[in-house]
Formats: sequence, C-alpha cells, structure tokens
Amino acid sequence: MTLRKSLWAVLSLCLVFLWSVPVYALEVGSLRFGSHPDKIRLVIDMDNVADFRTFTLGDPYRLVIDLPQFSWHAGTTQTPPETLVSDIRQGQLMPNISRIVFDLNSPAIVQSAFLLPTGNDPNNVRLVIDYKNVDLATFAANKSNIHGTLQVENHSPSSNTQSYASATNTQIPYPPSNALRPNADNRNTIVKKPVIILDPGHGGVDPGAIGCNKVYEKTVVLSIAKELQKQLLSTGRYQVYMTRKTDTFIKLKDRVRFARTHNGDIFVSLHADSVKKKNVRGTSIYTLSKKSSDAQTAALAQKENQVDMLAGIEVNIEDEQVAFILGDFLMNETMNQSKFFANTLVETLSQQGVKTLQRPHRYAGFAVLKAPDIPSVLIETGFMSNANEARLLTQRSHQKKIASAIRHGIDAYFKRIAINEQN
Repeated sequence: MTLRKSLWAVLSLCLVFLWSVPVYALEVGSLRFGSHPDKIRLVIDMDNVADFRTFTLGDPYRLVIDLPQFSWHAGTTQTPPETLVSDIRQGQLMPNISRIVFDLNSPAIVQSAFLLPTGNDPNNVRLVIDYKNVDLATFAANKSNIHGTLQVENHSPSSNTQSYASATNTQIPYPPSNALRPNADNRNTIVKKPVIILDPGHGGVDPGAIGCNKVYEKTVVLSIAKELQKQLLSTGRYQVYMTRKTDTFIKLKDRVRFARTHNGDIFVSLHADSVKKKNVRGTSIYTLSKKSSDAQTAALAQKENQVDMLAGIEVNIEDEQVAFILGDFLMNETMNQSKFFANTLVETLSQQGVKTLQRPHRYAGFAVLKAPDIPSVLIETGFMSNANEARLLTQRSHQKKIASAIRHGIDAYFKRIAINEQN
C-alpha cells in the first residue's frame, strides 16, 4: 500500500469515528439546592441558552424538567431532607429531548422557572426553578401547570398518546388498540420467516437496576439484545426487530404496540433483576397471568409496571391495554402458548449451561406482556444486585452465552410448533 493510500485510510477511519460520536448542543453541569422560608430553589448550570419546560407529577410525586438533548456532567448532588428530593435520574426521553426526574417525598408545585446569565458570557446560563411543598388540594389544583417554552409534540404531562417505539426512533403507524392482527390465520402465506420481537428493557431516563459495579440494567440488556438479534439473523430463519436500538426511553404500551405493528410471532423482553438478598443469582422466565405465582414475582411485576411513572410519565389507570383483555378467549390461548414457550426456554437454558433460579418459570401481571395475540415472555438474565453476576453480565463472553441459550430456546420452540402442526 502506498503512503498516500495509508494516510487516506487513516483519515477515513478518523472521520468515521468522529461521525459516530454523538454531539450534543447542550451540556448540563452542576445541580444545587437552596432552602428558603417560602420556597426551595434548584439551580442548574448549563453551557448554552435553551428552551425548557418543568412541571410536577403525583403518585409518586416527581419534579420533571425537559430540555433539548444534553450531555450530563452534574456528578454527585447533595439533596438534604428540606429539598424533598429522594433520588435524581436523567436520560433521553425521545429523539432530541432529554429529561431530568427528581423523586419527591411529598407533594410540591413549581412557583417559577427562568434562565439567568452567568458572568460576561451570555451563553453560560443557570436554569432556576423555585418550588415548594403544598397540601394535596393545592397540588391537585396546580399539578398540570407547565413552566417554560419548550414544545414537546404530542407529549403533555397527562397525555399517553405519544408513541416512540420504532427501533429507528421514528414514529410508526399503529393499528387501533381494539384491532387484532389482520389475517393472522393466513400470515404464513405472506411472511415466511417467523417474526421475533426483542425488547431491551428500560432505557433513556429509566436506567433500570444499577449493579454493584455501577453498570445500568438498560445498558446490559441492550448489549444482550443486540447479540441475540445478530445470532438469530445469522441462522437465516427469522425476521428480528428490536423495540429500541439506542439508549432511548419507550413507554410500556408502546413496546406492545411495536410488537403488534410488526406482526410479531413471539415477544421477548430482556431484563436484569435486583433484590435485597445479595447472594441470589440465576436466570428466570416470566409470563403473563391474572394471579402471581409468588409474592416476590408480584413485587417484581409491580416494579416493572411502574417504569413509566419513574420516567416522569403520568399513567392513567384506564389504559388502552385494558381493551386488549376484552378478547378474553384469545388472551387465554396466548397465555397458554406463552407458558409453552417459557417452559421450552427453561429446558434449553439448562441444557446450554445457564444457571437458573430454583423455580425458573414464574408468572404475574406484567404490563409489557399483554399483547393479546403474541406469545410473550420476560427474561431476567441475572441479578445486578449480585456482585459476581453483575460482573458477568457486563462481559461479552457471558452475554454471548446467554444470547446463544435463548436462541437455542427459540429454535426449539418453533421446531416443536412445526411438529405439533404436522400431527
């Protein structure tokens, strides 16, 4: 190779690297609180003027701030009891929009929110938010108030109409919530390969469980999902779609909608659990049921079903997913098929040398498994709360092992389906 060609190759690699690195127009620096007799003041340092919006939500109580997509440099923030703040998290809410969520111990309302310049540089600004603790009546009367100028299309604090479930982060047309998959009986005449929907749990503003090694569940399961997609596609037997391919937040019902829009034959949601007992480890499979198999699984389902609220989304009790259950006969048939799929996975995981819990197949009312016409399972790939397993879950070799075991389970499931159809 000539020197000119060598230099051009190096330059090309550098350009590819630069293009692949995300560039954010906004940086969020330090956060700090100040307590005053009539208010609590939150100050956020930013490196540029930007539109924002802020509001509070209830059940649980949260203070939410939306900004154009930013890079986070806040580090550790002190939250004394008088701030009402119990936890802080941030991440991408949707394309080009990031969110900061402050969990509050009691109801509060935003009094005012504004930008202040710092020093002589007009681009270095402080976002100042004044809020205060209030009684329930005052909170109920003011919680829908939004402060700021940021416009987030079709995404109001009390709205559940926004749909960001496409793997390419673009909105896709969804069928009506009460419409079952068309031509399901004749699907194989149109789609020859089974359609696998992979759902990496959590994402964006919702990190999921945080491991002893400070690794987020959302990062681990996305890596496993990408590896599983790669292995499934390499067989040439399947079409494979992922609900998210990046660190993006997706609401639970939009994950289900994505699966139904793509006419999924099976739905696999990938997670990594966390419990108080640090010695617990192993993989487990969960399916949908009206009753929980045990108290621990019921608690897990409740935790997973609250991720929308933890991301600062107000969830209405009367959700469109309730309409899915109206097809009760179809739902029961799907749940039975999900159990068959889960049992096949459990058997294959053991054969592939993957450690499982003592009772690996459990069930409860997981919202993400409520597609009425798609056999669905939720796989807890391991425990982030176990130091050894958290470390393993970050290793490529272990991720490949888990992905391979699941892929063998999917192969076995469709092989058994084919045999049953022939008999």
